[in-house]
Amino acid sequence: ASNRVIRLLRAALPASYPIIGVGGVMSGADARAKIAAGADLVQVYTGLIYKGPALVSDCAKALAKR
Repeated sequence: ASNRVIRLLRAALPASYPIIGVGGVMSGADARAKIAAGADLVQVYTGLIYKGPALVSDCAKALAKR
């Protein structure tokens, strides 16, 4: 659902408005999905609590592949 909101915001706002994708980032694939939806940045919080610091590395690697 949050990726749908990101897509709607990206379509409605000028490109100069940064969008931060939040919610449900539990893997690198989730982070990539937020960026693909139009987010400029991705916040990792709950996923970090449940998955630990390895999630940050997973997200960085996934985003580097795009």
